[in-house]
Amino acid sequence: MNAMDALSMSKAECRNVYLQDGGEPYDKIVIGAVIPKRVLGGSPEILIMKRAADEKFLPNVLEIPGGKVEDIDRTVLDAVKREVSEETGMEVKKVIGAIKPFSYAAERKITKADGGELNVWSSTLQLNFVCEVAKHDLVVNPEEHSEGKFINRSELEETDLTEQMRAVVEDAFEWVEADSSSVPVLAS
Repeated sequence: MNAMDALSMSKAECRNVYLQDGGEPYDKIVIGAVIPKRVLGGSPEILIMKRAADEKFLPNVLEIPGGKVEDIDRTVLDAVKREVSEETGMEVKKVIGAIKPFSYAAERKITKADGGELNVWSSTLQLNFVCEVAKHDLVVNPEEHSEGKFINRSELEETDLTEQMRAVVEDAFEWVEADSSSVPVLAS
């Protein structure tokens, strides 16, 4: 299945179509938004955000913008637009491509009614899309991230990313470089 097809699906449809190796649906569907830009005469850059220090899951970790597909989102595309707007203040004009998705499992502790703790595992599928935005005027939402910046490929080596996020960003640079005509060139 082409990942771009997921854009028109609801969260429930994604959970029915994208299954784990054992045939079970993922507990969560999240999106990642690759936001590239190219300055006239320069190399392509991709937006990287640093998660807020008080985030429960992976605080202070660098990532591309993104988040959960919520019940309020009619489609995955709605989630992409909402998450990009909430986290960056940018408006998605259109989704111009898809990057390979990845999945992960996370453990969290929940408190039972008797006060005891229980470890619960949940599975997540992250669908990643390349987005063209109306303007590259970044406004970081401090509730979700402490900073954001555009990096080029040479800065990627020095950027502290999880293994899976590094793979997404490397794939994104390959996509942008192979299809550079899709990335608008900015005057400055």
